Amino acid sequence: MCVRRSFPLIFRTRPTNYLSGGAYASFRDFSTTRTLWALKTYVTDRLKKFKRYLEGPLEAHVVLGLEKFRHLADITINNNGHMIKGREENADMYAAIDLVMDKLDMQLRKYREKIREVKADRIRPLAVTEESEASRMRTPIRRVKVEVPPLELKDAVELLHNKKSAILVFTDVNSGALSILYRRTDGGLGLAEPELG
Repeated sequence: MCVRRSFPLIFRTRPTNYLSGGAYASFRDFSTTRTLWALKTYVTDRLKKFKRYLEGPLEAHVVLGLEKFRHLADITINNNGHMIKGREENADMYAAIDLVMDKLDMQLRKYREKIREVKADRIRPLAVTEESEASRMRTPIRRVKVEVPPLELKDAVELLHNKKSAILVFTDVNSGALSILYRRTDGGLGLAEPELG
């Protein structure tokens, strides 16, 4: 019968001042204090590098353990409700810590890129709107010379139906004023009589 024993080492870092100087740690059963202190400083130095990826307070839960001949490193980072976890094992404790830190580094990079994309998506619609307005302003205006025939209103309506165009400019025979007959979006016709001032 084989009995498994594990000797975990736990660091708990609080959001208060962890990476800016202060730290809170609670420890359970580990072999020597000197080894414990060396591992603690090694892990905290590696965790300080993650501060560049994250905004706001950082809370890390570190468990280092030994099961038979396997050294285990289990680290959970909590930043503003987003949890990032990593667990590795190796024959050497420092190698296990390095492996889990590399895994966490990759996850944090993906998380940072995801946040950048979300922020960029929030900004992009404004830029597109400004761009589309600018492109509309840059569209060249096409000038067309139009003959303005003298017509009665009923003749202008008939001519507009036959031409299948959207607009007809004519001079009203009865009043002598310039008139514009156009198709509305609902299918009806509209008459605009500009007043020259």
